[in-house]
Amino acid sequence: MRENISLLLLMGGKGKRFSDSTPKQFQYLSGKKLYLHTLDFFYNLKIFKKIILPCCKEYISEVKKETKHYEDLFIIEGGSTRQTSTYNSLKFLKKDKIEYVMIHDIVRPFVSEKIILENIENVKKYKAVDTCISSYDTLVEKDSLDFIKNIPDRKKILRGQTPQTFNFELIYNAHKKAIKNRFFDSTDDCQLVINDTKIRIIEGDELNIKITTKLDLYLAEQILRLKHDKISTGNNSLKNKIYAVIGANGGIGTQIVNELKNEGSAVLEISRNSFYKTDITNYQNVKKTFEDIFLKYGKIDGIINAAGILIVKPFLSFNNDEIDSIIKTNLLGLIYCCREAKIKDGGDIVNISSSSYSYGRKDFGIYSSSKSAVVNFTQSLALELTNLKVNTIVPQRTNTQMRQLFFKNEENLLSPNVVAKEIIKILKQNFTGNIFEIKI
Repeated sequence: MRENISLLLLMGGKGKRFSDSTPKQFQYLSGKKLYLHTLDFFYNLKIFKKIILPCCKEYISEVKKETKHYEDLFIIEGGSTRQTSTYNSLKFLKKDKIEYVMIHDIVRPFVSEKIILENIENVKKYKAVDTCISSYDTLVEKDSLDFIKNIPDRKKILRGQTPQTFNFELIYNAHKKAIKNRFFDSTDDCQLVINDTKIRIIEGDELNIKITTKLDLYLAEQILRLKHDKISTGNNSLKNKIYAVIGANGGIGTQIVNELKNEGSAVLEISRNSFYKTDITNYQNVKKTFEDIFLKYGKIDGIINAAGILIVKPFLSFNNDEIDSIIKTNLLGLIYCCREAKIKDGGDIVNISSSSYSYGRKDFGIYSSSKSAVVNFTQSLALELTNLKVNTIVPQRTNTQMRQLFFKNEENLLSPNVVAKEIIKILKQNFTGNIFEIKI
């Protein structure tokens, strides 16, 4: 149930420290614009009466187009500073008799549900709440000549994050007072109420980083991998949809076919030994298969690329046919299928990589490099095919016959059925450009 609280996601900044012509909030993070990562997280909680996005004037039409399907979301023109953007948003909300308001930097995409709920719980008691974390570094105060003036006790010094949450009238009146006193340079809303009330501190999170520089964006890519271990179940129905499963008779592919059928989907099975007999390493063969599918079904709802081959041995022991087989099956065939499949707008491409993609392991070099290429290719595809949902799934070691050929008596292996069920969850969501790591 929604409470009488609204949310301001501040996104009006130009990001001078990011050093790019495109502001940081509009940069892509794993194939999806940064601001949408943050917006989607808050929006999916379904606890805010209204969500306000104060935005740079030149990006308003773009943001409105990209968020047109969101309910109770309002894009307004931001100000020249953080403070004026916040005040513009508060004025917009004033007529709604909002009791509480939460303010968050939209370039902090990794805030946790725990932090948000603790903000809401505490603002009801204390009227003002700030999210802070301890400093592990020694903090130094300098003088005007760049000499050390003081070294404060770091146990008493915290680093401020967002969200910050307030009684609406408290923060609204504080902003009016600041403007009346011609104070326009506040970089933190708690700064405006600190003389009017005690501000409750709740513990933040090291992962709740603010993306300020290009290095931060790189770090965010790595954090995103950690954050997507669990995939929530979406609301999209798969009943009567049509999906092509490439590698349909493999260990994971077979389970995907079964799970799709359980959802009421029609499944087109593609492999060397399935109904659509196809050598995916042969482009003309792939082209003919998808031409036949289009003639019979028209555009389909998506493809899942589950075909793969694993050979584990020292690099110098490979012959050319083995090298060609790995690269053509794991990468080239996948690319052919993505190119030739005719998919409806809003449909899916799910490409299966491997946990070995992140670094080259001993005796896995060719396999690992092909799976790394799958991740990179899928990310680029998500940026180009914006009418589709394009995602990569990265299972850890999975109990398939292919793996059993090279590794005996392994423990703690992922079940192919678990991987299939996670793919079903992805198909039911509206994600795109993400890397989903699946672990036990």
